[in-house]
Amino acid sequence: MTRDTRQDGADRAEIDRVYSELERVSRRAVARARRRSAPLSFVEHSLVTFIATHPGCRAVDIAADFGLNRSTVSRQLAGLLELGLVSTGGEGEADGRRGQVLSLTPRGDELLARSTEANRAALAETLGEWRPAEIADLAAALRRLNSAFEG
Repeated sequence: MTRDTRQDGADRAEIDRVYSELERVSRRAVARARRRSAPLSFVEHSLVTFIATHPGCRAVDIAADFGLNRSTVSRQLAGLLELGLVSTGGEGEADGRRGQVLSLTPRGDELLARSTEANRAALAETLGEWRPAEIADLAAALRRLNSAFEG
């Protein structure tokens, strides 16, 4: 059963509020990571995390998962290659797929670990006054939202 895409005033106002809050959270998280000297930018962190958690992935896999154009991903990957965070292996022809297989270098692994720790520490500090049940509710709501996007 599909939900009517038209929203009444109250629903629309709440959706606008959710959108605005997500936008603010994203902006503040990026700014906070920058202030804490997280070693990777948001974009770099996102790409490196994907490569680390998807062994054998290629640029086209990242583009599909992130909903980006392949040329955009290729430009970002060129920067990661230049920084020595990512390396390319052979063509992914063993499984019938084309394209360079991506993997993290030891430096990429190290910076991902440092960046993840800095971001987690910042989040833990931000949520420091929250009760465990509130954090669990937030995690459940975010999982549900992410699942809906994958839908």
